[in-house]
Amino acid sequence: MMSNQSFRRRSGRVAVSAAISVVLGAPLAAQKKAVAAGGPVVEGEVGKDLDERVLAFDRAAGGFSGVVIVARDGKVLLEKGYGMHDAAASLPMRTDSLWDWASVTKQFTAAALLRLQDKKKLSLDDPLGKHFPDVPADKKGVTVRHLLNHTSGIESGFKSEWDFDSRSRPALEKLVLSRPMTSKPGEKHDYSNSGYALAAALVERLSGQTFEEYCVTELFRPAGMTDACMIGWKGLDLARVPKIDRGKGFADRPADFRFAYGNELNWGYRGCGGAVATVRDMLAWDRALRGTKVLSARAKKELYTVAKNDYALGWERRRLPAGECVLHSGGVLGVVTMYYRLLDGDAVVALACNYDPKANPGDLASELLARAAK
Repeated sequence: MMSNQSFRRRSGRVAVSAAISVVLGAPLAAQKKAVAAGGPVVEGEVGKDLDERVLAFDRAAGGFSGVVIVARDGKVLLEKGYGMHDAAASLPMRTDSLWDWASVTKQFTAAALLRLQDKKKLSLDDPLGKHFPDVPADKKGVTVRHLLNHTSGIESGFKSEWDFDSRSRPALEKLVLSRPMTSKPGEKHDYSNSGYALAAALVERLSGQTFEEYCVTELFRPAGMTDACMIGWKGLDLARVPKIDRGKGFADRPADFRFAYGNELNWGYRGCGGAVATVRDMLAWDRALRGTKVLSARAKKELYTVAKNDYALGWERRRLPAGECVLHSGGVLGVVTMYYRLLDGDAVVALACNYDPKANPGDLASELLARAAK
């Protein structure tokens, strides 16, 4: 998994699976009909321009393979699949394909805790000791907020030498809380997947539901994300998950193996990754965040408030050519995702790809967002 910052440091060679949606102009009924038929949406001259930009992207690597959605004011300008979904079956990329959004999942973990705060179940400024028993003395000053903005000071992970039962939430909690402090709470930004796993554990403690159940019932379905779920969710259609390597799939694993860490979710990935959604779902999430159906105005303000290194709660916040934006990238073996949202306007780009790009798909997302925002 990667933050957008770490992606930029990698000089552009990444395993990518692309899904981008663009929304503008077409009557809603026509858009729904196109999606139901599995066909693309390329709306007007703006949609054509966006499509051409995707088609021109990363030609050195063989062109873009994935899905893209771009929308403005909640209307789709571009929603299209590129490349192959399943090469052996000669199946082109589906617009309704399901993707592991990897680290983009972190915004859902943060939103889950903010929703619990809206319900008076906690405060993000609560110390960990209020919710976890036997917190070591060196972590008394760590708060829930520190976990979400990556400034807890707890040694970040996961590391290969960390030996624990990844099926057990108590084992995860014990492991993370036992790790040494590398800085004082709030002092430094240190991107931490294990901190987000601990945050997911807290969602379970406070809600009485599994993390997956809480996200689906309290975030995804209220937001109108009809297909969104988590890896391992009952009823998840693995055939809708694109095969990596431009549809070839994992060379050394069973044919139904679709996710980098397996088809079940464990505590080495839960909370820091594992959300599964279509690009149309990601558009629905954008619409929900522009209202107060899922999160209050106060919660959204906290969601976008930066601590250090331009990082808020599950988002980076940066000034891009399109304007003031919140964004996040994700990356696991065989898949790269990008989710960019304009704050001082109404435009969104979501993309996911299933190949190893030579160019940075974050640059493509930024370019598409700027074009859509005009």
